[in-house]
Amino acid sequence: MPAVDRSLTRAAERARRARLELGYEVRHARLSAGLSQAVVARPLGWSATKVSRLESARLDGLTLFDAARIAAVVGLDLAVRAFPGGDPIRDSAQVRRLSAFLANVARPLTWRTEVPLPGDRRERRAWDAVIEGLGERTGIEYESRLHDVQELTRRHNLKRRDDPVDHFLLVVAGTRHNRRVLDEFAGAFAGLPRLRTANVIRLLRAGRHPPTGLILV
Repeated sequence: MPAVDRSLTRAAERARRARLELGYEVRHARLSAGLSQAVVARPLGWSATKVSRLESARLDGLTLFDAARIAAVVGLDLAVRAFPGGDPIRDSAQVRRLSAFLANVARPLTWRTEVPLPGDRRERRAWDAVIEGLGERTGIEYESRLHDVQELTRRHNLKRRDDPVDHFLLVVAGTRHNRRVLDEFAGAFAGLPRLRTANVIRLLRAGRHPPTGLILV
């Protein structure tokens, strides 16, 4: 299953669970306060049937605004947050650039993209690509725009911890912005020596794994 499909499936499941939990919490708070569904519905301009549908997780099209309003009526505060849980999808241009780089891989090496980390069922993280062959593996991450360097380093280090590949290659788009970030935060990538792109491509075309490091493409 492509990464975007996995992400959207995971999102749909989280939304389903959140709707079930909201319905349970609203119903529990309403009953604890001794309120009927009709009383709760009145200040919202809803019907008692609509409240019932929300409590049973059968109310389609519920907005965050309305969820916060009904929570307030029964004495609750709605909290919504987003947190890291897997990898972001990549646009077609990013996919093309990564594929163009991987096109340099020659036999006996092979490559795959969107390779899930073993046993990572909850977060469903994946390497952007993995080069395999000669009894070794190279994990590859592609970054089109460097932003939060510390978070980026943490995410990559966690992947390397949970799936200890033999080599790790951080492939960064060679834009002016990215070059400036790399110059300003050189210490953040201390464990990833800057490699010459031409040398890495030469190794791949010779059917050999590149060393661990960072390249600009």
